[in-house]
Amino acid sequence: RFGSAIEASHFLAPAQRESGHSDLSELGVFADENVVMLISRLEKLKRVDHLVKVLSCLRGKDLNIKAMFVGDGFMREELIALSKELGVYDQIVFCGNRDQDWLLRVIPCVAVVVSPSTGRALTEAALGGVPIVAYDTDWQNEIIEHGITGELVPDLDYLAMAESVEKVLKNNSYAAKIGANVRKRALKMMEPQTINDRVIKAYENLFIPINARS
Repeated sequence: RFGSAIEASHFLAPAQRESGHSDLSELGVFADENVVMLISRLEKLKRVDHLVKVLSCLRGKDLNIKAMFVGDGFMREELIALSKELGVYDQIVFCGNRDQDWLLRVIPCVAVVVSPSTGRALTEAALGGVPIVAYDTDWQNEIIEHGITGELVPDLDYLAMAESVEKVLKNNSYAAKIGANVRKRALKMMEPQTINDRVIKAYENLFIPINARS
């Protein structure tokens, strides 16, 4: 667990944070738009192109979506080209790298966070109490339990990811439930003092002579 490596302010309840709506308006994102966010380095191993494909799948469904890439990397130009090819470029905002204060404000304001393959960013999103749609890969199923703390879909299945995003956007009460539940789970899993205590205990055990261990 890396809760002790998370910026402490992310543990603040969303209601106690400064609003990020002005940050969104500065980027041309309007209050009535459903923001679908991906926080990640823009690299192939992070499968970031899947957000563009998800957006393409949802085109024409009258969901009023604006997709936001938060982060930067070598794939930026490739993502721009793909979004133009699929006809969704006008629905995408490339935010570049943003600091922790910006993330703290903005995360609770978005409609859905998608996580093809993320680490610390998944925890930050969970602590923000936002609905999450994630691939069932790596450690993500430890924090995302399908239908309870989010939507967990088969790895690499961007069609299923699109369906789950649509489901969340069309059901406000369900979105609020999984958002609240994932924050509770993240608080329990990533509580910094508990994690620090476990790490200290593990190192103390390593320093006990073998013949003195019970």
